Amino acid sequence: MKKYLILIVSAVAIFGLSGCGGGGDDGYVPPSSSETYLFLVDNGGFSVANVHYSCVNSFGDFIGNFYTGNNGRFLFVPGENCTFDFIGYDGTPGDELHIEDDIQNPKAGIPYTCLGGDFGYTNLNGSFNYRIDDSCTFEF
Repeated sequence: MKKYLILIVSAVAIFGLSGCGGGGDDGYVPPSSSETYLFLVDNGGFSVANVHYSCVNSFGDFIGNFYTGNNGRFLFVPGENCTFDFIGYDGTPGDELHIEDDIQNPKAGIPYTCLGGDFGYTNLNGSFNYRIDDSCTFEF
Protein backbone atom coordinates (compact mmCIF):
# COMPACT_ATOMS: atom_id res chain seq x y z
CA MET A 1 0.00 0.00 0.00
CA LYS A 2 2.84 2.35 0.88
CA LYS A 3 4.47 1.74 -2.56
CA TYR A 4 1.26 2.71 -4.36
CA LEU A 5 0.90 5.86 -2.28
CA ILE A 6 4.48 6.91 -3.12
CA LEU A 7 3.85 6.17 -6.80
CA ILE A 8 0.64 8.25 -6.83
CA VAL A 9 2.29 11.17 -5.01
CA SER A 10 5.24 11.04 -7.42
CA ALA A 11 2.96 11.04 -10.47
CA VAL A 12 0.94 13.98 -9.15
CA ALA A 13 4.15 15.90 -8.42
CA ILE A 14 5.53 15.25 -11.91
CA PHE A 15 2.34 16.39 -13.65
CA GLY A 16 1.85 19.31 -11.27
CA LEU A 17 5.35 20.64 -11.67
CA SER A 18 5.58 20.14 -15.42
CA GLY A 19 3.76 23.46 -15.95
CA CYS A 20 6.27 25.39 -13.86
CA GLY A 21 9.41 27.00 -15.11
CA GLY A 22 10.13 25.69 -18.44
CA GLY A 23 12.26 26.60 -21.04
CA GLY A 24 12.13 28.27 -24.39
CA ASP A 25 13.36 31.75 -25.06
CA ASP A 26 10.39 33.30 -26.81
CA GLY A 27 11.54 36.87 -26.16
CA TYR A 28 8.67 37.66 -23.81
CA VAL A 29 9.61 39.94 -20.92
CA PRO A 30 6.90 40.33 -18.28
CA PRO A 31 6.00 43.91 -17.39
CA SER A 32 7.84 45.27 -14.38
CA SER A 33 4.81 47.16 -13.10
CA SER A 34 1.27 48.06 -13.98
CA GLU A 35 2.11 51.60 -15.13
CA THR A 36 -0.70 53.20 -17.09
CA TYR A 37 -0.76 56.23 -19.36
CA LEU A 38 -3.76 58.47 -19.93
CA PHE A 39 -4.04 61.86 -21.60
CA LEU A 40 -5.38 65.23 -20.51
CA VAL A 41 -7.02 67.14 -23.38
CA ASP A 42 -9.12 70.28 -23.74
CA ASN A 43 -12.62 70.63 -25.15
CA GLY A 44 -11.21 70.87 -28.69
CA GLY A 45 -9.27 67.62 -28.29
CA PHE A 46 -5.91 69.39 -28.00
CA SER A 47 -3.26 68.17 -25.57
CA VAL A 48 -2.94 69.92 -22.24
CA ALA A 49 0.79 70.00 -21.54
CA ASN A 50 2.84 70.94 -18.48
CA VAL A 51 0.11 70.54 -15.87
CA HIS A 52 1.75 69.76 -12.54
CA TYR A 53 0.54 66.64 -10.74
CA SER A 54 1.70 64.57 -7.80
CA CYS A 55 0.77 61.04 -6.79
CA VAL A 56 0.53 58.98 -3.63
CA ASN A 57 0.19 55.21 -3.49
CA SER A 58 -2.67 53.30 -1.86
CA PHE A 59 -0.89 53.56 1.51
CA GLY A 60 -0.62 57.36 1.23
CA ASP A 61 3.13 57.29 0.54
CA PHE A 62 4.32 60.13 -1.70
CA ILE A 63 5.39 58.88 -5.15
CA GLY A 64 6.58 62.11 -6.78
CA ASN A 65 5.90 65.35 -8.62
CA PHE A 66 5.34 65.23 -12.36
CA TYR A 67 4.05 67.25 -15.34
CA THR A 68 1.83 66.19 -18.19
CA GLY A 69 3.81 65.68 -21.39
CA ASN A 70 3.60 67.73 -24.57
CA ASN A 71 0.88 65.35 -25.74
CA GLY A 72 -1.01 65.64 -22.40
CA ARG A 73 0.19 62.22 -21.31
CA PHE A 74 0.46 61.38 -17.63
CA LEU A 75 1.62 58.25 -15.84
CA PHE A 76 0.21 56.47 -12.81
CA VAL A 77 -0.07 53.01 -11.31
CA PRO A 78 -3.64 51.79 -10.66
CA GLY A 79 -4.47 52.33 -7.00
CA GLU A 80 -2.67 55.67 -6.85
CA ASN A 81 -4.32 59.01 -6.18
CA CYS A 82 -2.95 61.83 -8.30
CA THR A 83 -3.60 65.53 -7.67
CA PHE A 84 -3.54 67.91 -10.66
CA ASP A 85 -3.01 71.66 -10.23
CA PHE A 86 -5.20 73.53 -12.73
CA ILE A 87 -3.62 76.92 -12.05
CA GLY A 88 -4.33 79.21 -14.98
CA TYR A 89 -7.39 77.29 -16.15
CA ASP A 90 -10.78 78.98 -16.03
CA GLY A 91 -12.75 75.98 -14.82
CA THR A 92 -15.81 74.26 -16.24
CA PRO A 93 -17.49 75.21 -18.54
CA GLY A 94 -15.05 77.98 -19.49
CA ASP A 95 -12.13 75.61 -19.91
CA GLU A 96 -13.49 72.07 -20.04
CA LEU A 97 -10.87 69.35 -19.70
CA HIS A 98 -11.15 65.62 -20.45
CA ILE A 99 -9.26 62.43 -19.65
CA GLU A 100 -8.87 59.88 -22.43
CA ASP A 101 -6.78 56.86 -23.34
CA ASP A 102 -4.15 56.51 -26.06
CA ILE A 103 -6.75 55.92 -28.79
CA GLN A 104 -8.84 58.93 -27.75
CA ASN A 105 -11.55 56.98 -25.93
CA PRO A 106 -12.94 59.07 -23.04
CA LYS A 107 -12.34 57.65 -19.57
CA ALA A 108 -15.65 57.87 -17.73
CA GLY A 109 -16.22 56.92 -14.11
CA ILE A 110 -12.91 58.00 -12.55
CA PRO A 111 -13.65 59.28 -9.01
CA TYR A 112 -12.35 62.76 -8.22
CA THR A 113 -12.52 65.49 -5.59
CA CYS A 114 -11.50 69.12 -6.10
CA LEU A 115 -10.47 71.63 -3.44
CA GLY A 116 -13.01 74.09 -4.90
CA GLY A 117 -15.82 71.75 -3.84
CA ASP A 118 -16.55 69.80 -7.04
CA PHE A 119 -16.50 66.01 -6.78
CA GLY A 120 -17.93 62.92 -8.40
CA TYR A 121 -16.92 60.79 -11.38
CA THR A 122 -15.63 61.80 -14.78
CA ASN A 123 -18.50 62.13 -17.25
CA LEU A 124 -19.17 59.87 -20.25
CA ASN A 125 -17.00 62.17 -22.39
CA GLY A 126 -14.17 62.01 -19.80
CA SER A 127 -14.78 65.58 -18.58
CA PHE A 128 -14.99 66.69 -14.96
CA ASN A 129 -16.05 69.82 -13.07
CA TYR A 130 -13.48 72.11 -11.50
CA ARG A 131 -13.16 75.81 -10.68
CA ILE A 132 -10.72 78.57 -11.60
CA ASP A 133 -7.17 77.67 -10.45
CA ASP A 134 -8.50 74.54 -8.74
CA SER A 135 -6.67 71.41 -7.65
CA CYS A 136 -8.33 68.02 -8.17
CA THR A 137 -7.41 64.55 -6.92
CA PHE A 138 -8.27 61.56 -9.11
CA GLU A 139 -8.48 58.03 -7.72
CA PHE A 140 -6.91 55.85 -10.38
